Amino acid sequence: MSNPSPQKLRAISIMFLVAGAWGLAMGMFYFKNPSFPLAALGVINLVLGIFLGFRQMQKRDSGMYRKKK
Repeated sequence: MSNPSPQKLRAISIMFLVAGAWGLAMGMFYFKNPSFPLAALGVINLVLGIFLGFRQMQKRDSGMYRKKK
């Protein structure tokens, strides 16, 4: 399995962040009684989005510190 391109990784991380924020807002504030499973899945999506964004930043920085021959 090859590494995804930076554009794909950026799009996927943005989708996770938006879905996580939406799920967290719907689970906590939309209903009269807060929905724990919806809020928990929103938090999981936020964590996945942050992880993929961190991975993208690490991949971008790795080329800066290589020695030039």
